[in-house]
Amino acid sequence: MIKLAGLQGNHCAAKVADALKAVNGVDSAEVSFENAKASVTFNEEVVSLQRLKVAVEEAGYAIAKPVHGEDGACCGGCGG
Repeated sequence: MIKLAGLQGNHCAAKVADALKAVNGVDSAEVSFENAKASVTFNEEVVSLQRLKVAVEEAGYAIAKPVHGEDGACCGGCGG
């Protein structure tokens, strides 16, 4: 799951989903406006997470900074 920022409606979610689906190596992408999350199935040998981030940004949106402990991620602020 990729947490997103800047979505203002279902039209935004559709725009991000289309941008992700257009990336070579992405098999599927579903974006939920309600949860502000994207679920992406992709071939890691063809496309990187960084490339997916770029696709989101090129569509005019951003990846949300993780909150400490969210999805097992660290925010980076504590060093742990």
